[in-house]
Amino acid sequence: MDNNGSGRRLSARAIFLGLAMLIAPLFAAAQVENGDTLAERFAEAELVAQVQINAIHRDVDNALSEPGMVAISGYVYSATSMRVWKGKADGLIAFRLGFESCDKKLEKGARYLIFASPDSKGRLQLRGCDAVMEESEAAPLLARLKQFQLQG
Repeated sequence: MDNNGSGRRLSARAIFLGLAMLIAPLFAAAQVENGDTLAERFAEAELVAQVQINAIHRDVDNALSEPGMVAISGYVYSATSMRVWKGKADGLIAFRLGFESCDKKLEKGARYLIFASPDSKGRLQLRGCDAVMEESEAAPLLARLKQFQLQG
């Protein structure tokens, strides 16, 4: 080790990398426990489908709206189901993505993979940002879904 402390920095870096390697399996276990695996997301969803967005509507919260001011609690999407892995979707479907679970706005004409479940009123909703993926980002997941469906 020289006098400028570079040896200490190297050993601190080595300790950090060692700790990261020890902690990584714990994070992987936490993901499994929190339902982040494909099998668990698939099991929890009522509808798993590849969709194309046809229209976007504001989900208005009348209880919070005031005269002259509209409170929007999210968006309701009308979509065409391109492929369905689980659930029933006969061509056209509607689902909600509320701001309480995700502030992402989907794009009209774009294709997505969705994991949807009914809300307390029986409407299909996405329970978080991880319940929707753009088709371009979902390619590996779509391949896993095809394998999962063949195994299941």
